[in-house]
Amino acid sequence: MKPKNIPTGYENVNFLVRQFLQIRSSGPSVLYRKLVTMATSTAGILFLIFSSTWSIPCVVLLRCLRPWRRIRLGAINNEHIGHFVLESATHWAMRQQQSKHYLDLYWFSSVPDLYWISSKSCNDFWAKMVKRNFLVFPKFYLKPIASWNKILPGGAIHRSPIPTFPSGPAAPGDLLGKVPGPMSFLPDEDAEAKAWLCRQGWQEGEPFVCLLVRDSSFKGEHGRQGRFTFRNSDIATYATAAEWLAEQGVWVLRMGKKMAKPIPTNHPRIIDYAFHPEKSDLLDIWLFAHCDFCITTLSGPDQISAVYHRPLLALNFLPLELNYSWANAMHVPKKLVWQKSNSPLTCRECLDNYGESVDYLKYAGIQWIDLSSEEILAAVQERWQRLKGTWVDTKSSLDRHHRFWEIYKNHPDFPTYHSWVHPECRMGATWLESKGDAFLE
Repeated sequence: MKPKNIPTGYENVNFLVRQFLQIRSSGPSVLYRKLVTMATSTAGILFLIFSSTWSIPCVVLLRCLRPWRRIRLGAINNEHIGHFVLESATHWAMRQQQSKHYLDLYWFSSVPDLYWISSKSCNDFWAKMVKRNFLVFPKFYLKPIASWNKILPGGAIHRSPIPTFPSGPAAPGDLLGKVPGPMSFLPDEDAEAKAWLCRQGWQEGEPFVCLLVRDSSFKGEHGRQGRFTFRNSDIATYATAAEWLAEQGVWVLRMGKKMAKPIPTNHPRIIDYAFHPEKSDLLDIWLFAHCDFCITTLSGPDQISAVYHRPLLALNFLPLELNYSWANAMHVPKKLVWQKSNSPLTCRECLDNYGESVDYLKYAGIQWIDLSSEEILAAVQERWQRLKGTWVDTKSSLDRHHRFWEIYKNHPDFPTYHSWVHPECRMGATWLESKGDAFLE
């Protein structure tokens, strides 16, 4: 979705003039990128022509086998863990409900998705799990066949269905909720992960929580990723809540592939896994898939917890539209205020101002404010009490909950990002109460 009220730039300018203006305004780096893109596209066309010698006969074979077995071809994005997990889990769920007449073949894709270069998986263990549950072939062979199948008439029936969820995390519908967690772990993998936990002091049966906080190390602060720095948080503000959980007998594992700084605590039940010398691709997946719940800023790896039906607590996330409505998740987003008046945005104003970049929020005159340590603690306490069954909703909190969802579901953008809403999806009751009645007007 394009941000509202943002100048469109060069969209209506002649294509060649637009390229010149972009190069002149951005310098040699853009020129280099465009030359690389042009060379790559040309090489891809030449390779596609070369591959026709084996690809077209394979396409003909697919069509001939159709009465007995319908073979479909598709790609799974293995570049980013969120897409990798959600796409493969959704394909897996779709396969549980489809006829055995279908045979789906896959390759791993990334951006740019070059024919002759194998895609490096963001997590080798998840790739291993996918390969033992799907028929995955080298891209060099399968993608050219898929391309010629698309070029030649009548090929649509041989394309694997693409999971129909938007670019954000919401909306695989209730598909994932109808089947168990995807792709089980092998006994020796379970044993290896539990042995690592035991070496940290954990004992079988004790609860543990994964804490995932996006910070400035996430894909770099500069370039395109610098547009999303409003999604970062300070791990120090989570320390009080982590220590509270630890005092309840819960182990807290601070997660992350590459993080800016350690969590500032010495509590023996809090493990800074992000800086642990023994972290591995297996543990990256297994811990999220088996935790009692996941505290997250909505950053990709939490999709593992979601598809394995682990409860989530989403803190300090933006924008409001991209909450995990399809999962068992409680949400408490960052605060948004108008810069001129310093007054908070209402629920409808938050939804109307879909802030997909730092530039948009600044252009709209909106300031984002991180949750305080006290607000994070209150949200964690509420989530834990809900999971333990000790939380009691008041009549007023239930009323605010229903009013929020009435506003949310009636917003014109809701169908774009959401379909089925999990019955346990909610906004934090403490957070909604703190916003006051004006927020829901």
